[in-house]
Amino acid sequence: MSVQSFTHAAATLLNISNIQGDILVGLQKDAEKFLFFTITDVPAFKARLPMLAALVTSTKSVMDREQDIKAEKASGSGTRLDLRGLNLGFTAPGLDKLLGNNPVTTSAMIDSSFVAGAQARAAVLGDELDAWLPAFQGTKIDGVMLVTGPDETKVNSHATSIVQLLGSAIAVVHEELGQTRPHRGFEHFGFQDGISQPGIRGLTPPMNPTDPEQGLPGQDLIHPGEFVFGYPGQVDRFDPSFPDATKETTGPIVEPPFVWMNDGAYMVFRRLEQRVLAFQKFVKDESRVLGMDEGLLAARLVGRWPSGAPLVLAPLQDDAALGADATKNNHFEFQHEDASQRRCPYAAHIRKTYPRDDLNDAPGIPALAGEGGEASVQTRRLRRAGIPFGREVNDSEVIGSEASRGLMFVCYQTSIIDQFEFVQKDWANNDTFVFGKGRPNGSGQVTPGHDPLIGQVAGDLRVVDELVPNYPTGNTRSSINITQRFVQATGAGYFFMPSIAALLHGPLSQ
Repeated sequence: MSVQSFTHAAATLLNISNIQGDILVGLQKDAEKFLFFTITDVPAFKARLPMLAALVTSTKSVMDREQDIKAEKASGSGTRLDLRGLNLGFTAPGLDKLLGNNPVTTSAMIDSSFVAGAQARAAVLGDELDAWLPAFQGTKIDGVMLVTGPDETKVNSHATSIVQLLGSAIAVVHEELGQTRPHRGFEHFGFQDGISQPGIRGLTPPMNPTDPEQGLPGQDLIHPGEFVFGYPGQVDRFDPSFPDATKETTGPIVEPPFVWMNDGAYMVFRRLEQRVLAFQKFVKDESRVLGMDEGLLAARLVGRWPSGAPLVLAPLQDDAALGADATKNNHFEFQHEDASQRRCPYAAHIRKTYPRDDLNDAPGIPALAGEGGEASVQTRRLRRAGIPFGREVNDSEVIGSEASRGLMFVCYQTSIIDQFEFVQKDWANNDTFVFGKGRPNGSGQVTPGHDPLIGQVAGDLRVVDELVPNYPTGNTRSSINITQRFVQATGAGYFFMPSIAALLHGPLSQ
């Protein structure tokens, strides 16, 4: 969501001067360079880290800059502000280098997936390692710098000065560049992206006049401990200490393994290539088989129309005004409005990755009754901050030799294993999720199928069950088989983003 929805007045409980700016709000970015590096001289790096930390952009700085952008727009000058940003994270091996005799990986409390690293977890997630770029294989990446700005030229200039500051203390082993597309806010398949970002309690002001527990209408406010250490988190209904928890229940402080990790977060980076031509051909061919409009088929795979209008609210045709209205395009639930899949299929991408209240009636799981299902769902939320990469599709491209394009996926959380990996492995890759869905006519249970966009299974045979349901009477119930990946992971990394104080004068620099 836009940083315009965050206010200083709401941020009274969060140490916004100490939290890196991309975690809770997001750095201003029309271009972003990811500099993956190895630490070649530990003493030299530790000596220069405070100087680097002084350049790191805080959450407060991001919010101040947003006010500057508003003022500049209001002036009508047309000037584009030169806002450059820097954030910094380390892999587990990188932290161990800096911590020396007290390695982070010795703590029993540390996230086991973070310690193992993204490459070791690739098979669990269904990634194909032979599709990964060589730079992401092995243990040579100790950290990453996120360098942002208004265009590629300014980002490159800022990145060069930062690398020069560190000198021989590091070696940059890989670079990636992301840039906003000409149709800003839309990903390469052509759909508006980032609509259902979680609100942050203590940062996102309540803006729904009928529900003080939401930011924008439909945007549930999530306790910040889900995204940054040292603050209250959500409560899962399976926690025996909170048998009556709802999604609003304040949970315990999310404590990090080490005190210096407070105000920090885990970051997941994934380089996701999008096979746009293959996706378009699949939709065209399959729509002919089903006798369905191409646009409707694509929308039913995603769960939204290209404009961002959700199928729950616009089931038959796109509604550009709805898609563009942030007070309406996320204001819906699944369970009570769409029990028959006539609106949104159970396996649609937005339903698989954020099922909202879909679990509230999961049979055989008493803890999920009532609001228990949504309480559990909210413990899996991610704060996303990715950016597209690659050129636009042109007429000279053909399937099988498409240019490299897609999404530099970035998300923040306080548990990689229980948040990002859970969403990918237990929801998107799991054909039985969402659980316990029966047909309204009592003719049996539905196996929803895999996420048609990011679901990953061995052999690449993914099934989307009942993409066309047989309701109302007269339709032919139809499922589809997908035998190729439209989204291919080509690299990944797990990082910890420390607080600015930890970078300046914590154990990492001492």
